This record gives sequence, structure tokens and C-alpha cells, in this order.
Amino acid sequence: MGWRGSAEGVYVGAVAVLALLGSVRADGHYYLAAIVLALPCGIAAVVAIYGGYALLSGVGGLFASRTVADGSDAGWLTAGSGTLNVLVLTAAAVGNVVLLRRRRTPAR
Repeated sequence: MGWRGSAEGVYVGAVAVLALLGSVRADGHYYLAAIVLALPCGIAAVVAIYGGYALLSGVGGLFASRTVADGSDAGWLTAGSGTLNVLVLTAAAVGNVVLLRRRRTPAR
């Protein structure tokens, strides 16, 4: 594994930390940085984030209110979507590492 494995781990960790900061601080700038850093799989991640939010909101809305009295999102929806964002963006970074490893592996 060596240096290359360490660099890959730092890369995946950086994307995960940026996504986590976006979730905790509710700041889109961190999410944007994570998406850009996770390109090209970041494109699929954006689609998964929006689709996942709609699915989470729709299914969860069957059992609990999606909003609170002041009109903002309910806590379960905020926490669920933040968790979804972190997981999907981290998976996109891992996907990039896998794609890079496959590209560097010589064909037999």
C-alpha cells in the first residue's frame, strides 16, 4: 500500500470532512468543495443526494411531519439528509479511488 494508499486515505478523508462540515454548519460552500473534490463521481453523488432527499422526505413524511411550526425542516429530516450527504460524498470519493486503481492496473 505505502505512500499511494496513504494519499488515497487522505483524499477520502478530506472529502468526508468537507461533507461533514457542510452538514454540521449547514453551509453549502463545504458541500460544493466536497463535490468538486469528488469529481467525476461527484456528479453521480449530486444526483443521489437530490434523489435520496426526495425519497427520505417522501417516505419519512408518511410517518412524521416534515416541518416544524416555524416552517423549517424537522430535526429528523435535517439529520437524515446531512447523514445521507456525508455518506454519498464519501462513497463518491471511494469510487474515484477504485476507478483510479483500475486505470493504473495494467491489462492482462
